[in-house]
Amino acid sequence: YQRRVHGGKKFLKFATGSDRVPIKGLASMRFVVGRNGDDSEMLPTSHTCFNHLLLPDYSTKERLRQKLMLAISNCTGFGLL
Repeated sequence: YQRRVHGGKKFLKFATGSDRVPIKGLASMRFVVGRNGDDSEMLPTSHTCFNHLLLPDYSTKERLRQKLMLAISNCTGFGLL
């Protein structure tokens, strides 16, 4: 359970810039996933101010998972507390 919660917080931090759920819940948040070019060595990116996740069109789900996990695990944001 803790692994899922921790992973969810890391994803939320990567995609939105905050690891906290909005006061009104996730359903109140507008979240957009968009395509960012063809399959490549690019990692997923996000526009945290707009809750917009950009994913290259990876050839397999496993490749998507690997690249997304790499991007999330190396996310540092702006370094603000």
